[in-house]
Amino acid sequence: MTLLLSIDLEDVRDWVENGEKYQPRLRINTERYLAFFDQIGVKATFFVVGSIARQNKALITMIAGLGHELACHSDRHIQLDKQSRRQFIADIKRNKETVENICGQQVFGYRAPTFSLTEQTMWAHELLSEAGFTYSSSVLPAKNILYGWENFGEKCRRMASGIWEIPMTLHSLPFFRIPICGGVYLRVFPYWLTRYSVNHSMRTKLPIVSYLHPYDIDQEQERFMHPDLHGNHLLNALMYIGRGSVFKKLAKLKRICEFLPYGHYVRMRLERGIIPDNVAIENIGAMET
Repeated sequence: MTLLLSIDLEDVRDWVENGEKYQPRLRINTERYLAFFDQIGVKATFFVVGSIARQNKALITMIAGLGHELACHSDRHIQLDKQSRRQFIADIKRNKETVENICGQQVFGYRAPTFSLTEQTMWAHELLSEAGFTYSSSVLPAKNILYGWENFGEKCRRMASGIWEIPMTLHSLPFFRIPICGGVYLRVFPYWLTRYSVNHSMRTKLPIVSYLHPYDIDQEQERFMHPDLHGNHLLNALMYIGRGSVFKKLAKLKRICEFLPYGHYVRMRLERGIIPDNVAIENIGAMET
């Protein structure tokens, strides 16, 4: 069973009122991820915000040096529906250029902030292709209080532009569907439910698509109201629950899943003869991480 392992490398303080007053925790948490991944012998994809890369060049170099994949997560973490097409293409080009210049490697992958690639912003796929990306993992294929593309489906799809879209893996609960291996959901829900979802995906032969953030393992982070929660104190409380359980759950999942970076998974698809139009044959090998 394949689990696509990823970290969205962003600093939540950037979207919190007076966030600069709180302790900088991104580097220490990222280094904890790197040590843990080394311990269990896996590689991940780090979707990096461009401004974060420019502020943490040594950290980005470290991630690349340890053999992990670097990908883009926008330059300033602005959701797609808050940008014009011109603003979006400028944003992703700067993001890609920044990360590639720092790590010295070509970047193939992209993830939209807050999974904000929806049916209303599907034009982004064409612009991603123009900018030289091979794949995106930007769609949450269900209704959601923030962003969702309900009718997209859960299978990895090659879009008309040639871009591969790898949507989030969902688990159906009464009345709603959730990305069981994503962030707060992985932290809050018990492992048995995560395992049940993984077993279901085994039957469908779909990869498990995951995402985590630096703060998801941070038990020492100061308390503040997280962004995009509309001041809801109950939802904000969930942001701090289960942070000590993430590594334990990932270690258990490692026993039943093969953890892969996203680019590695896409490269395997390409080797089966399905090659997006915007990828030169000679560049396919560079997606090995």
